[in-house]
Amino acid sequence: MSNNQNVGNKGELDVIKKVVCPNCRRKLMLLPKNYPLVDVQCKGCHFRAQIKTQQTKPKDIVFGAGWDIMKKQLKQAILFPL
Repeated sequence: MSNNQNVGNKGELDVIKKVVCPNCRRKLMLLPKNYPLVDVQCKGCHFRAQIKTQQTKPKDIVFGAGWDIMKKQLKQAILFPL
């Protein structure tokens, strides 16, 4: 496993320990590895989020991923919660 994967896994575990769902305040859980677009999901309302972890100084940009997956889903008229 690469260092980036280790950092990402640690970041996801840190988020589910420290952060609650912004909608219903319940606990978050990890989704299966390679789940498209998102990393965590609320156990109550099914709110989903993608976690980005970095080992750098803070920057003024937010990194994202998965636009190519989202573009394909939009073309197929598959709706997903934002």
